[in-house]
Amino acid sequence: MKFARDFKETLASQDFPSHWVNRAIPYGQLKKCLKKVQRELQDLGLDPETLRALLDPTTTYPVALQYNLKTATDSNFVQPKLTVYVHLQDGVAVDASLTPTSRGFFERVAAELRSDYLSATDAHTNTPSLITSAVRVPSDHEAAAYGHNTYETIEVPLVFDAEFFDMLQSDVNNLDALQIEEGKRMTVEVVELGREVSLVCRTSRFTKSDLARWRCIFELYLDAEVFFSTHEKDHGTRSSQMALKQLQWFQTEVEKAHLAKDFKLRESQMAFSRFVNLNLILLKNIQFQELNKLAIVKILKSQCNRTNRRIWC
Repeated sequence: MKFARDFKETLASQDFPSHWVNRAIPYGQLKKCLKKVQRELQDLGLDPETLRALLDPTTTYPVALQYNLKTATDSNFVQPKLTVYVHLQDGVAVDASLTPTSRGFFERVAAELRSDYLSATDAHTNTPSLITSAVRVPSDHEAAAYGHNTYETIEVPLVFDAEFFDMLQSDVNNLDALQIEEGKRMTVEVVELGREVSLVCRTSRFTKSDLARWRCIFELYLDAEVFFSTHEKDHGTRSSQMALKQLQWFQTEVEKAHLAKDFKLRESQMAFSRFVNLNLILLKNIQFQELNKLAIVKILKSQCNRTNRRIWC
């Protein structure tokens, strides 16, 4: 729970706008949902030991469990799908290499879920699978080796697992929508700033101009490469920490050269303050994105650890 506490404290202490915080990943709620997922699996007989055994790609016996994440045909939401391959002889799991726990799970599935969910399997065949856990499906010659024995394929519904991914997908969509909104707002601000700078840089015999100072300021800003590096060593988008370092360097150089202090026009001072503020807003936005990406990675790793399903890890 340490990250959950740190995440909440960081959101409260970093002066993020309230409408950003309201759309942050609800890490605590997702953790609570994961506990329900774990209980749901245990109620099905899928305790961590059983899951570890049945999803182990190095096992020598025919694989009996397959976990998929698929997208519905009418939306971008993912749906978890647990498929059980039951090797039966007279209704009993016959593979001698199964652990007692795994055997008990198979026999329970064969006895309780077969008639209820065989039709559900057919109903979902039109939905493509996106991510499949690393498991081995029994080959034709392996199945034939068992003679008249049969394999039954049963799809087990995972209610709380679906709830977890629905919640997470909805939260990610909200973050994407927020970034689009902020991008539009930033574009409007940049256009207005460009208009202001063009006015104070107009040259005339009868009016003052800050063209030379603005030219020096923008040259320093390009040298700083605050948010994106063009150097071979660190080419690409900068992290928020590095962006902050480069922005501080830029402000220091401007101060050393007295560029902002010696503006001739008051409008130039106002425009420069607006320019710096836009950079600070963009920096804050990057920090917010990084924090939420970390929360997503943490919650998915927690999902892997609690369920022993190595899909995201």
